[in-house]
Amino acid sequence: MTKVIAVVNQKGGVGKTTTAINVGAGLAKHGRSVLLIDMDSQGNLSRGLGCKAKRGQHTIRDTLISVGNNNLTNPFKGIVTNKSEHLDIMPANRQLFGFERSMIENEDAPFLLNRFVNCVRSRYDYILIDCSPSLGILTQNALVAADSVMIPVDPEFFGLEGVKVITDTMELVRKNMNSGLSLEGIVITRRNNVSIAKRTNAEALRQKFGDKVYKTELPSSVKASEAAACGMSLLRYQSWNHLAKAYASLVEEVLANERQ
Repeated sequence: MTKVIAVVNQKGGVGKTTTAINVGAGLAKHGRSVLLIDMDSQGNLSRGLGCKAKRGQHTIRDTLISVGNNNLTNPFKGIVTNKSEHLDIMPANRQLFGFERSMIENEDAPFLLNRFVNCVRSRYDYILIDCSPSLGILTQNALVAADSVMIPVDPEFFGLEGVKVITDTMELVRKNMNSGLSLEGIVITRRNNVSIAKRTNAEALRQKFGDKVYKTELPSSVKASEAAACGMSLLRYQSWNHLAKAYASLVEEVLANERQ
């Protein structure tokens, strides 16, 4: 059964895209069929897997426009395969920003991605949606299309506030557009054993959300940026790196949820 996971945080710089890339790559290494959807006009996920969308290339924007026009004749158009990582990517570029602005007053806009996902989900075990660092219409699309939400969070003060904003937004989506939306899990990123504040805040998250906070905590590593610059996951770029090992552990937890 396909699981669709939106990777969400309205705050930038928390490792959201790196998490989407490496969890997707890790699931693929375990033999799961995986589609990554880039729903961020910055296109960082696309570039980070070596498939930066060129001018004129079909992207998620074009697919959403086709859905809105009831003209999605080939839902797989635009999906590219990263053969080294054994996963598929639906790329994005800056044109997605203009599309988002044009959809603000369209009542049908939040449901476009869901219709696309429903057309392709039978081909995959996992579909991961990398969201923009906001809670605008693109992220709303992801929440409507998803079965669950993964929240990477840097456990500093504003990071904790951000988790509440996301969970409140999830509740609104549950009430009005996607009653089945659940919390997949909260991922503590940028772990810092020296910072008392971060340790305290991480513990506060665990007390509030219990086993919905993954046991694995992700440290920082400059190798994540190096891997992205080379167009590959950290798991492939340097599997022995301490952050890569943490991602491998996180993937095991995601797979354990699959079996529950």
